[in-house]
Amino acid sequence: MASAALLNACQRYEPRPLDLDATRDAWLARTGDEENVRDFAARLAESDEAPTVFDPSDGLSLPEAEAVALVFNPDLRLARLDAGIAAAGAPYAGLWEDPVLGVDLERIVRGADGANPWVAGGTLGVTVPLSGRLEAAKSLAEARAGAELDRVVAREWATRAALRELWIEWSAAALRAQSAREAVARVRGVSELAQNQERAGSLSRVEARLFLLELSGREADLIALDARARELEIQVRAMLGLAPESALVLRPALGFSAPAETDEAELRAAMERSSPELASVRSQYEVAERSLRAEVRRQYPDLKIGPGYGSDQGDDRVLLGVEVALPIWNRNQRGIAEARAEREAARGRFETTYEHLASQLSVALVRHRAARARRELVESAVVPLADEQQRDSMRIAELGRVEPLLLLAAFTARDDASRRLIDARAAESIGAVRVTELIGPVPRDAAAPPREPE
Repeated sequence: MASAALLNACQRYEPRPLDLDATRDAWLARTGDEENVRDFAARLAESDEAPTVFDPSDGLSLPEAEAVALVFNPDLRLARLDAGIAAAGAPYAGLWEDPVLGVDLERIVRGADGANPWVAGGTLGVTVPLSGRLEAAKSLAEARAGAELDRVVAREWATRAALRELWIEWSAAALRAQSAREAVARVRGVSELAQNQERAGSLSRVEARLFLLELSGREADLIALDARARELEIQVRAMLGLAPESALVLRPALGFSAPAETDEAELRAAMERSSPELASVRSQYEVAERSLRAEVRRQYPDLKIGPGYGSDQGDDRVLLGVEVALPIWNRNQRGIAEARAEREAARGRFETTYEHLASQLSVALVRHRAARARRELVESAVVPLADEQQRDSMRIAELGRVEPLLLLAAFTARDDASRRLIDARAAESIGAVRVTELIGPVPRDAAAPPREPE
């Protein structure tokens, strides 16, 4: 009866088949404005990493999109599920081994005295963990669960950085398409003016045809730019865990500011304090430390005792078995050697990760500063000159003196300046994203919010 009760306490297997229809419906129904997203955004706001108000009704901004990605991003959801494996087993690490019930039956066939030829005995074996390996195993399981959580945190931060970079690329592509659309409208207007002057005889057919060729080429380029912007928008929605046909409107933002620059050594110190990637490899080293400790404890023996009761031809007997391993030959030498090597590998991983991050921070700062200088030059010199050149050329054309090559050169210069400004702003913002990613989470007042595209 006791055995039946113990077996009845064991867990049972229940199948849970996959449901593709439910998976598809849940994906298509996702809006990004779910209650769990709002709750997550509120928790981020408390840590000064997100806007205080989450309201995507007027379109989803980049900071709001980060909250959506942290909840629905496919890679992050899978990473959390993987981390849940270690977390699920940690509370049960270090438990005592189950007792072993043993029964011996023996019947004396010949030479037995008396009417009872049976010899019977029962023992209950218990392992007493004198080695301390259970405590070490529990500590190791907790370290592994913590390391998995740190790995998820690092993945979350990397995902936010990747989303910021992709968002800026999509915003830049949308601005390029918008600029190209405006350029097509300008060229179309001048082309119509040129055709009128051709009919009036003040412009040759060859010169008027130049504008038609330019218009057709720009319209073809606009198709490619629109397709690229749409492709990047779909990639953004996929990173957010949303379907391409989701009705949620995304608000482009081209600007992103890095933390207030000080000395590079101070930024490196901030990276040492805040980098999630560095914290993750540090946790992995702690796992290696505790793994070595657990392997060392395993070389010491545990005590196995087996008290019991028996009957020998009707005579009652009390039994006691004691068993202990002698650490002479094995002594878990292989496990200890491998754990020690794993610890050294984890130390090397931490050191090389730090060196890599520190070097990448220096590179990112150089790129960010160069991109900022380039953007300032384009804004202050290139764009104003191109605007002035285009205005003067259009003024001359409106007076009836169309100079085809001069107009086309002015249009080309203006479009090149616009593209350079968009590229420079995007490069500066991506550089800021990279610097922030390497340093780690920063307070809201240390970095300005993303600028809306101009």
